[in-house]
Amino acid sequence: MSGFTKPDVLAHVARVLLTREVGQRIPTVQELQTTSGAGTGTVVKALRSLETGGAVTLTARGHQGTVVADRDVGKLWNSAELGNFRLVMPASGPLEQQAILDVVQGALRDLGVAVVVDYRPGAHLRLEEVYHERAHATVTSAGALAQHRDSFPGLTGVHLGPSTFYSSGSLVVVEHATRRPHDPPRVGIDHSSYDHQKLSEAEFAGTPVEYVECPFVVAPAAVLAGEVDAAVWHTMPTVIPPELAGLRLRPLANPPALDVVREISPAVLVTRAIEPGTNALLRHVRPADVTAAQSRLLKMAATDGFIGSLRLR
Repeated sequence: MSGFTKPDVLAHVARVLLTREVGQRIPTVQELQTTSGAGTGTVVKALRSLETGGAVTLTARGHQGTVVADRDVGKLWNSAELGNFRLVMPASGPLEQQAILDVVQGALRDLGVAVVVDYRPGAHLRLEEVYHERAHATVTSAGALAQHRDSFPGLTGVHLGPSTFYSSGSLVVVEHATRRPHDPPRVGIDHSSYDHQKLSEAEFAGTPVEYVECPFVVAPAAVLAGEVDAAVWHTMPTVIPPELAGLRLRPLANPPALDVVREISPAVLVTRAIEPGTNALLRHVRPADVTAAQSRLLKMAATDGFIGSLRLR
């Protein structure tokens, strides 16, 4: 066996310890020798280095072996040389998702782990990034995860609570305030987004419409430009209030659409179930912190006039 260099052994042992919770037994030195290809002395030095650096506290319990008495997940992550934490977020704009990002970045920053953020519209694309190990985690609605779960076996999720992906009243229909709609009306629909497709079809069910492909986030611009007559939209801060731009917002009204809202409103932080290090880090993201951050951000935005009348009561 060719073995690892000494830094490789330290990283290997740190990765193994990331799989052990407090109170769990760690592999024996002999077992770590086998998996690392290193000698006894090198493995012992790696364990001692992790203890000295504060990454882990180990306690010998006789025939039960050595167990984890305490651990610093951030230090173990960095010792394991796992690099930056890669998070894929939905398209930027909605305040609910900005608050989730703020909380995740803050929690991991407190652990000494940097977060690199990428943005991808469409839950399927984001889940694909996690499934193929191009990202550590993503955020989707509960409904989108349930819809795509069979396509991505092995993914798991932490539910962040009701109305954390779409806050109450944030999903609306945007229409032109004065322009006469086509017959039948052209309705924007984003087939890359499970949520938008499901909401659009539910809100306009029973009404003769012509669906026109339209990205979820640009619905107001598409209505204003006359490309569509109406579209479901997730409200977000805008430079000019939609009403002043000649648009009208109305709440979702069709009962099937309201059922969809209940299905998709919770946010889920999604990871691979077999990534113990990732999941250990994300246990420090508390749903209560997300709810509080969203409440503060939405209240601040409304007070400052960023969304104002966009939030329909």
